[in-house]
Amino acid sequence: MESLNIKGDKKSPAVAFEPYSGLLVMKGKSSLENPGKFYDRILDWINNYSKQPAVKTTFRMEMEYFNSSSAKFLMKLFRSLEEINKGGRKQVSVEWCFEGNDQSMQESGEDFNSMLKLDFKFVELN
Repeated sequence: MESLNIKGDKKSPAVAFEPYSGLLVMKGKSSLENPGKFYDRILDWINNYSKQPAVKTTFRMEMEYFNSSSAKFLMKLFRSLEEINKGGRKQVSVEWCFEGNDQSMQESGEDFNSMLKLDFKFVELN
């Protein structure tokens, strides 16, 4: 399986998904008018990855901002990662990174954490 690398810009996040290491990183902003066009590609990759995932998968979120329509696709992405955990043979964790003064982004991570059966770790960036 090939890596997925997408260069970010002002409205879309950078993506670096490495299937063999199990490290999936999303970084930047997501204020897309049509997030389906962007996130469908990522969801397809995750679904293919879920067929033969690494023993341990870490999804590192370093988002500065995402709008409500992007949040819906992020939830779909997290639900796909949740499926990997079923059966207990694989481990998926989320590293939710936020700037120390960004309470809104921290609370967004806490909201996702409360709705999902994934191991969330909150990382405060300097």
